[in-house]
Amino acid sequence: MLLPVIALFIFICNSNAANLLGNGDFENGNLSPWDCQDCSAKIIQGSNHYHGQHSVEVSGRHHNWAGIAQTFSVTGGHYYKCSIYIKLLNLGSGKSYAHVNLDIDYQKNGHHYLGLCNDKFHEANLNFEEIGGDFHIPSGVNQARVYVQVEDPSVNYIVDYASCEQIPHDAQWRSHANARIDSIRKGPLTIKLDAASNLDTSGLSVQIKQTKSKFAFGTAFNAPYVTDSSHTAYQQFIYDNFEWGVPENALKWKLMEWTKGHINYNKGMDAVKKLRAHGIKVRGHNMFWDDPNHIPEWLKGMSSSQTLQLMHKRVNDMVSHSKGTLEHWDVNNENLHAHPFEDLTHDPHITQKMFDWIHALEPNNKLFLNEYNVITSSYSTTPFKSLGKRYKDSGVPISGMGIQGHFGSSNINLDVLKYRLDKVAEAGLPIWITELTFKDPNENNKATALDNVMTMFFSHPAIDGVLLWGFWENAIYDKQLSLATGSNVTPNAAGRKWIELFHQRFRTNESHNFHGSNHRVDTRVFYGEHQLILKQNGKTIHTENVSFTQARTATIHLQGTGQNIHVSNVAFG
Repeated sequence: MLLPVIALFIFICNSNAANLLGNGDFENGNLSPWDCQDCSAKIIQGSNHYHGQHSVEVSGRHHNWAGIAQTFSVTGGHYYKCSIYIKLLNLGSGKSYAHVNLDIDYQKNGHHYLGLCNDKFHEANLNFEEIGGDFHIPSGVNQARVYVQVEDPSVNYIVDYASCEQIPHDAQWRSHANARIDSIRKGPLTIKLDAASNLDTSGLSVQIKQTKSKFAFGTAFNAPYVTDSSHTAYQQFIYDNFEWGVPENALKWKLMEWTKGHINYNKGMDAVKKLRAHGIKVRGHNMFWDDPNHIPEWLKGMSSSQTLQLMHKRVNDMVSHSKGTLEHWDVNNENLHAHPFEDLTHDPHITQKMFDWIHALEPNNKLFLNEYNVITSSYSTTPFKSLGKRYKDSGVPISGMGIQGHFGSSNINLDVLKYRLDKVAEAGLPIWITELTFKDPNENNKATALDNVMTMFFSHPAIDGVLLWGFWENAIYDKQLSLATGSNVTPNAAGRKWIELFHQRFRTNESHNFHGSNHRVDTRVFYGEHQLILKQNGKTIHTENVSFTQARTATIHLQGTGQNIHVSNVAFG
């Protein structure tokens, strides 16, 4: 079957759309058609380039907006993506980072400025690193201007390999997604009967019933509601419709230790243990949160040595209570947007060390970055990819990229979503969608968005799991996000859509008859845990559990006389 393979190849590869920028790699040996706004730019040749033999050095800037720019042609009503590779030559006085943006300017009843990429913590000791993002051009506009903006005018830099392209529209995205799903989420299963010639195999059938998914389907949970006997409907909804969970707040440092030295482990860990007892795997969220509003207040004002000591204690004590119960940790939440731990410790690489600390204590735990504005906007898409790739290439024990997905409406462009997912996947790490929500008061619109986005996620080869950020209106930060309502936790249209996807569309439950001399069934099933239930005239005579992560053959050896058949063993190959 070539179709799924071809579809997957088309999905992974970059489009062959034409670069709309002239002299994008500067190989013409001159600057044209680029210009330098309030700056000096010179073509340089030699080893200091990303691609080809030439690049451009930019210096002499007097304003934060000053930098290299180019105007190019666009067509209104379409989506575009731009990128350029940049290398910083210095930092501002006393700074560990520079704030680097890639922006767009177009005119329609005045100037409109779009921030494509917001890289607040770009380092100077890096080689060339990509900055970029996507944008929409309204109708009636035929020109746009792309430009690099480095906030500190004293910072000089080199740029190379620039491109702007139209994001292609895939009118057949769903059929392409379904082909990918069949290719990457399923595998061939053959079931053969090995029976003596005198056995009557008429009336024999096999049911293939999936009990667990390899792909993770999960939700955030309210820890007190998981352990409170008055919220059994909430608990049962989790047990019935999810296989992974993540505590929304109960493992966050500030909320666990509001007062220094008074730490509440029980609230979070009791819920974790109860979910595990029901077969739910749990992620840890989060060990640290790189946001000044979400670190313990009593930590602020500590010396760097005191801060480090308390951070080590946080890791050691937390792991001592959670070891063996959590599958993942979000190590330092949202560290593309703020850096209080870096500031408190005076160590720009403290996040990498957090990974090392946790890994040393629990090496089998999978450790993640976790970020927002990655798929719901383009501000952090490329910086997040670059950060993950940098960590991976530097030997940081990172296991995956956690992407939040808090969509502000149900109106989601799937071509743009696919582009952003592909961009993050360039880091070469598994992706988890860790916090999925859709804000829409109309439950039917929300159901449609959930259907579309989950189909896209499930079809993406880099994504290993999706976790909702809550589901019940009384245990979620905004009722417009809910998938279930009322005291009985009754699913609305969006909740019913999740149930359909989880229990039916993305799960195997099928039956096959063995007809006459045909003692063989060939099918394709979703990867995960399954039961093979052999029946004779509708009555179960044997159940076999099988883990299915690759092509398998199950040979069922039968014994007995006439219709009195039993299974002696099942051999897998």
